[in-house]
Amino acid sequence: MNEDLITYMDYLWLQINEDVITVGINETGVDELDDFTVELPDDGAIVVPGEVCGELVTEQGSINLYTPLDGHIVEVNEAVIEDPQLIKEDCYNDGWLYKMEVDNVEDIRNLEDELETDD
Repeated sequence: MNEDLITYMDYLWLQINEDVITVGINETGVDELDDFTVELPDDGAIVVPGEVCGELVTEQGSINLYTPLDGHIVEVNEAVIEDPQLIKEDCYNDGWLYKMEVDNVEDIRNLEDELETDD
């Protein structure tokens, strides 16, 4: 795993770049996946923490995707929708899921502090 990634909810990773957060599923989450499809939020969708914004759907059930902060989706990885196996092959690079722009940059600093102390 890259040093600049933060674990979120045990199975997601976050990469923070100014006010944009890239979200993906980490190796822990990928290990649970066999045959699955990917449902991601739409570009421009408003997202809030605690609400499901997408999911990875398997025969065993769904893995819900959440955002860590208030914001909106600025990009989704269309490649993983078309070929979900990209997530299993390279979950930290080509297999990222979506990017969101955070409404309040101060919230990012608070999130980083909170998640780093949980490790």
